Amino acid sequence: MSGPDRPGDTDDGSVVEAVVERAEDFIEDAGEAVVERLEDVREKAGEVVEGAGEAAQAFAQVTSHAAEVAETHPTISTGARIGFLLDGVLHVAMGWAGLGIAWGWGGTADESGALTTLADTVGGRWALWIGFVGFSVVALWNLARAITGRHCKTGFKRLEHGADGLAYVTVAWSAAAFAIGSGQSSRESTVSITRSLLALPGGTLLVVITGLAVGGVGAFSFWTGWTGDFLVDLERHPGRLAEVAGRIGFVMRGVAFALVGYLFIAAAWTQRAEGATGIDGALRFLQAAPLGRYELSLISVGLMLFGVYLVTRARHLRR
Repeated sequence: MSGPDRPGDTDDGSVVEAVVERAEDFIEDAGEAVVERLEDVREKAGEVVEGAGEAAQAFAQVTSHAAEVAETHPTISTGARIGFLLDGVLHVAMGWAGLGIAWGWGGTADESGALTTLADTVGGRWALWIGFVGFSVVALWNLARAITGRHCKTGFKRLEHGADGLAYVTVAWSAAAFAIGSGQSSRESTVSITRSLLALPGGTLLVVITGLAVGGVGAFSFWTGWTGDFLVDLERHPGRLAEVAGRIGFVMRGVAFALVGYLFIAAAWTQRAEGATGIDGALRFLQAAPLGRYELSLISVGLMLFGVYLVTRARHLRR
C-alpha cells in the first residue's frame, strides 16, 4: 500500500491531535491559574504595602507629636537651659586648659579633662549627675528639634541639631562615667575607637570617613560663626558682645574640629591609632607648629568664648 492508504495513519493523527489539544487546554488552564495566583499575590502585596505605609505614617505622626511636646515642654526647656549652661562652663574650662598647654601650666583641653577636674572638687560628683541629666535633656531637645524642624530654615540646620543631639548623648555618658569613677579620657577613648576601626575589614576607609565627618562638623561650625546663623537659636538678640563671642567661638571651634578630623585621616594613613587623640591631642599637635603657642592660645580663647555663647544660649533659649 502507498503512504496515505497504510492502516493506522488516521488513528495516529487523531491521537496526536488529541494530545496537542489536551496539552493546549492544560497550558491554558495552568496559565489562567498562574495569572489568578499572581493577581492574588499582587493584591495582597498591595495591601501589605498600603498597611505598612499607613503604619509608617502613623508612626511618623506620633514621633513628630512626641518630639514637639518634648521640644516645647517647660520642663524640657528648663533642663536644656541647665545643660547648655554646664556645657558653657566645660568649654570655658577647656579653653583655660588649652592656655595652660600653650604657656606651660598644664591641663587637659577637652571635656574629659574638665569633667575630671569637676569630679575631684567638693560636691563634684553630685554636679556631674546634674550634668548628666542636663546633657541628656539637651540631647533630647536637639533630636526633637531635628525631627520637627522648628526654626530650621534649611535641612542643614536640622542635620546640625541631629548631630548636636548625638554629641550630647556622648557627653552625658561621660558625665555619668566620671560620676561613678569609671571615666576615660577622650584621648584614650578616641585611640581605642580608632584602633578598633582599623582592625576591621576596610577599617582604614572607616577611619578616613570618620575624619571627614569630624572635619565636616568643623566646617559647618566655621560657617555658622562666619554667617551668624547661630542667632536663630536665640529668642532675642543677645547684644553685640555676645554676638561677637559667638562668632569667634564657632569659628575657633570649627578650626579645632578640623584639626581633629585631620588627625583621624593621618592615623588612617600611617595605620597608627595613637595619632587620633581628640581635641586635646589636636591642640597639643598645633603647639608643635611654628608660632603654635600663639595659634593654640587663639583657639583656646575661642573655645572660652564659645562657652560664653553657650551660657548666653541658656539664658535666651528659643522655644
